[in-house]
Amino acid sequence: MKTVLAFDLGATSARGIVYSIKNKRLVEHAVYRFTDYQLIDQQTKEIRWNIDKIIQEIQRIIGIANTNYPIQSIGFDSWGCDFGLLNASGELIQQPLCYQTMMQEQNQHYGQDLPDYFRMRTGISNASINTSSQLLYLKDHYPELLKEAESLLMIPDLIHYLLVGAKLSESSIASTSQLFDLKKQYWAVDLIEELGISPTLFSTIVLPYTQIGMITVGEKNIPIHSVMSHDTASAIYALPTNETAHYFLSSGTWSILGQKTEPGLLLQHTLQETYSYEQSGDGKLLKLKNLLGMWFIEEALQSINKKKSISIEEIQQLLENVSPVPFFFDTEDPQFLGKGTFLSSLKSYGDTRQFPSLESAESLFLTIYQNLACKYAQVFRSLMGKQTQPIFLFGGGSKSQFLTQLTADLTHCPVTVCDSESSALGNAFAQFFALKELRTREDLVKIITRYHPSKVYLPQSNQAFEQLYQQYQKFIESNYIKGGKNT
Repeated sequence: MKTVLAFDLGATSARGIVYSIKNKRLVEHAVYRFTDYQLIDQQTKEIRWNIDKIIQEIQRIIGIANTNYPIQSIGFDSWGCDFGLLNASGELIQQPLCYQTMMQEQNQHYGQDLPDYFRMRTGISNASINTSSQLLYLKDHYPELLKEAESLLMIPDLIHYLLVGAKLSESSIASTSQLFDLKKQYWAVDLIEELGISPTLFSTIVLPYTQIGMITVGEKNIPIHSVMSHDTASAIYALPTNETAHYFLSSGTWSILGQKTEPGLLLQHTLQETYSYEQSGDGKLLKLKNLLGMWFIEEALQSINKKKSISIEEIQQLLENVSPVPFFFDTEDPQFLGKGTFLSSLKSYGDTRQFPSLESAESLFLTIYQNLACKYAQVFRSLMGKQTQPIFLFGGGSKSQFLTQLTADLTHCPVTVCDSESSALGNAFAQFFALKELRTREDLVKIITRYHPSKVYLPQSNQAFEQLYQQYQKFIESNYIKGGKNT
């Protein structure tokens, strides 16, 4: 029997989960979840990651897990783009910048003017949250810190370093940076230099299953292995399918929609500007559309819960047998992305267009869910063309039966709901491969199918919402023009 500890760090919470394979069956033991590891500078309004707290909690979880289970490996995955800088003494120069800082209106211009060959080389379209954009931000605001920096490590790589001292970069997390050459599968040195950044900051690329180092816990040395360190790649790795190409929806704070397939099938075509192309870590390539998702629900919940507490389960009950609300907004529109201002922006937007007032919780959540489902349908229909393929759904958003069924209805595709902790699960499976406990993809699929029998939502005829989707498309086409929003 092999036992591993998987750490999955998300934007709002992190968890440590122990997994064992015993008699070809997977057993799970959650250690605990921790939250509140962001820091907000009241003067600059910058949001940063409290890496000191993150490491403290990780070490505590490792101690608890090692006391109760025979841990033989540890792995880490997290969100992409963000990084920490180390000085010549190996010390963290400042707490890592959070991508949410770059979503603030005054920072959204960073990286937008980079030449198109950045996208063509790296597969990542210009966006303010990219690692490349954050480096431009640091050049403007903290040039002295960049001069002091000797190493740049993405968040999972930084955690590895702070625990065992290894300066290495795993391929899937590196590919989120807009500084990773998609074809050469290494850092795009010339692009880094073009930003005015020294390429010597960037560490050697390693693949999943690599032993990063050993962490001493009591009298025991436990290996840390690289996994698919980007949480999206990790989750996709755990999907219950052996198909070469498949489609998926990661439904969390961010919605990530896309296709996993052989690199040659994607790279032989011109890379589309509206998608990101990233390493999956296991030799495949991911074609992704990154959108804010449950973030809109989280923002609405925070506002409503100030007056009356309501749960996701209660919201689903409110939405039984509802009719569509003719209120349309684009979930990609920057005017809705301000933390703490979404509801006021939505109200002002609706009033300007004489949309129905969203006074009740029912109408508010219905409006958010239906616009998310319409966006999903638009993206998947573009990805698939005239095909209809199964969509694998994972993440916390899968708890919304209403959104899941509506997504199936509007995409005309069956939606298979996978384990909500898919990122941690993929993390664990990568460790099991590193330990030689698993040897083939078929073994993985058999184990996960036994562990979490999938629930499938079949598309149903839904004329009212289908008509709403047609109206949504016309609204988007008439109100949004290429290169900017026609507001």
